[in-house]
Amino acid sequence: METRDVRHLGSFAVAGALVILKSHLGAKDRRYAPRMPDVVVADVVPLVRAGLSALLDEVGYTVVACERSARDLAKAVIEHTPALVVVGVVHDLPVAEMARQVREGSAGVRLVVMLNRAPRDTLADLLAVDVDGLLSRAIESGALVRAIERVMEGERYIDPQLLAGDVPDEDLEPTTLTAREREVLGLLATGSSNREIASALFVSLPTVKTHLAHIYEKLEAGNRNEALGRAMSLGLLA
Repeated sequence: METRDVRHLGSFAVAGALVILKSHLGAKDRRYAPRMPDVVVADVVPLVRAGLSALLDEVGYTVVACERSARDLAKAVIEHTPALVVVGVVHDLPVAEMARQVREGSAGVRLVVMLNRAPRDTLADLLAVDVDGLLSRAIESGALVRAIERVMEGERYIDPQLLAGDVPDEDLEPTTLTAREREVLGLLATGSSNREIASALFVSLPTVKTHLAHIYEKLEAGNRNEALGRAMSLGLLA
C-alpha cells in the first residue's frame, strides 16, 4: 500500500477492519432475511474496500462488486445495475468525471462519494452531476450507515465534516436570499420535491415555485442541480 494512501485511511478503515473480524467470528445468519439493495463499492485501498463491503453486508446490503478504479467501477455499474454505489478514492479519473460515468451507466442508481477534503467548488461540481451523498472519508461506521439510509430514502446528504472550517470560494451576503428562500434552499438540498417543500413550509405549490424562480435568478442557475452547486460554492449550505 502506498504511503499517501495510508495517511488518508482515517478511522473508517480501522472500523472496517473490526467489522471484518466480527464477520469472521460469526455474523448473524440472514439466509431468510429479505434481499437488500445491490451495492457496488470502489476505492483504491484494499482495506477500505474490504471494510466498506463488510460493513454494508453486516447491515444487510448485498455487495455485488468491489473495484479499485473508476473505469472498472463504470463497467461494474453497467453489468450489475446496482441500487447504490459507494466510492472512496479512485485515482484514474477526476471524481466528477467518475460520477458522470456512473450516471451514464445506470441513471437510477444512488451515488455516495467519500472524500478526504475538498474545496467548495469541487463539492459544487459533484452536486451538479447529481451525486446523492457527499461524505467525509473519516466518517464513523454508524454515521456512514445512517447517511446511506437517508440517501436510499431519497434525501441528498452532505456530511457537515466536509464543510467545517471551509471558506466560501466567493463573497455573497447571506441576505441576498430571503429567510424563506434559504428555507426552501435547505429543503431543496435534502432532495425534497416541490410538493414536499410546500407541505413542510405550509405554503401553496405556486408559492414554492415562485420562491424557486427567485432562487434560480439570484444564483444565476437554470435548474435545481445548478442552484445547489452554486449555493455550495458560495457557502450558502454550510
